[in-house]
Amino acid sequence: MHYRIWVLLIAMLCCGPALALPKYFGYFANNTYQPETQAHTNITLIWTGGDDHPLSTWDNLILSELAQAKGYGTKAVVIVTSHLLDTRLDAQYKTDPFATAQFAALVDKLVAGGYLVPGNPEASTVASFYVIDEPEMHGLSDVAGGPHPALVYAVNVIRNNPATANFPTSAIESQDYEVSMQGMRLFDWAGLDHYPGNDGDYRNALTDFTNRMRPEQKLIIVPQAGRGGDLDDTWHNPEYMHFLSQAYGQTIMLMPFLWGHSAMTGTRAIPSLRNSYTAIGYQVKYGLYGGPVGISVPGTMYTGHYYNVSATFNNNSDKTWPAGSNISLGSFGPNDNTTWGLGRVALPHNVGPYQNVTFNFTVRAPSAPGYYNFQWKMVADGMAWFGTESQPLTINVVSPPSGSISASPNPCSIPYGGSTCISRLSWNSNRGDAEVWVSATDGSGAQLFARAQNGAQNAPWISTGTLRFTLKSGGAPITYVDVFGVPSAEPPYEPPPCPTPHCVEP
Repeated sequence: MHYRIWVLLIAMLCCGPALALPKYFGYFANNTYQPETQAHTNITLIWTGGDDHPLSTWDNLILSELAQAKGYGTKAVVIVTSHLLDTRLDAQYKTDPFATAQFAALVDKLVAGGYLVPGNPEASTVASFYVIDEPEMHGLSDVAGGPHPALVYAVNVIRNNPATANFPTSAIESQDYEVSMQGMRLFDWAGLDHYPGNDGDYRNALTDFTNRMRPEQKLIIVPQAGRGGDLDDTWHNPEYMHFLSQAYGQTIMLMPFLWGHSAMTGTRAIPSLRNSYTAIGYQVKYGLYGGPVGISVPGTMYTGHYYNVSATFNNNSDKTWPAGSNISLGSFGPNDNTTWGLGRVALPHNVGPYQNVTFNFTVRAPSAPGYYNFQWKMVADGMAWFGTESQPLTINVVSPPSGSISASPNPCSIPYGGSTCISRLSWNSNRGDAEVWVSATDGSGAQLFARAQNGAQNAPWISTGTLRFTLKSGGAPITYVDVFGVPSAEPPYEPPPCPTPHCVEP
């Protein structure tokens, strides 16, 4: 039997649309932590607070953090609350009449520093301007069924600046989002945190929140990823949050709260969270999403023998998997096993977004008979196993066929004046499906001679032409013997007749 399994895997959420991929992964309020997080993030959030520090203090912080982000090749979300709103009364933010000038002065600095390309967010280090964090907690709840005027004014300041008119605006709401949902509809990227709350609570809130969003808005998922301070001692499951970020197709960013903080324990100090979110970050940053399309492998193998197999996987991301990188096909079930003589198969070429790649490689069957799992999954070494593993296939590894065959006499003697002689074939095998076939030495004219695991049988038609008797199992040859006859050169001996009637015949 030869497995040739070809499947189309489309992950879906309860009969909904296929899973999508978040574009960004980074941590909320990531100031000073970029050196620790940059390897597995592609965006950072620069927190500037909302108090009455001089704008020059925030500007210097923003420029410093942007310099790091640009050096690492990552993007940044910049909080500009203090530039757009009057934050002197922390609990009651108001419209700032100087917002246009203050924001324009910051934009000039961003352009001069090379962090903002006017009109081109993709070419800029700045990915989005974050207007307000949790507006309902700062007196900016909806007014008369519409967004708070201060939020409208702040968003318009960004959109009325020619350099930033098409840059996304963003904000994040708390679990009390209902009171300021019309304000949240102003932003291009709208996020939700929901603490305390279990995974199901967060999912339910996300469903309601996204139902209230404008269709073109993008979603920021902000799971709890720490403890202490204002947080309780539980956090959301990272893998489930990653799943939600794919299940909600409008997700732009997965942004855990948070990596590190002076007043609470963040992800960096909780090993299970750190390991999970580091792996998830690598997946988002490098497009480590993929799954099996098909596997071709013999269902039965002989111990110690080599076999050519193939496995086709799909790059289900918008990133290219480069050949020669740490991305490869890895043995799985369990991961990193060497059951088949190897644990990695390198990419044969660059694999573009949403393209298939076929790995053709040679495996060696295990040395002991038995049933073995054959399974593979994509892996980026040093980062994460990713995507969906191939369907587990059970390979029956058996001892190779063995046996012997002989003929006696060989050659046999063809009587004088005759054309054939008799040779007796004897054979034995370790396989119950053994057969003996007779043919010319080139294999032509093959015919079944006998079918038995062990046996002996006369071949009374041996002539001077060589015949090949091949012992086979499952149609595959095990061994053979060539048999032929040799004509007698003299007639058989006949005694002379008796010279007298009384002689005795010898």
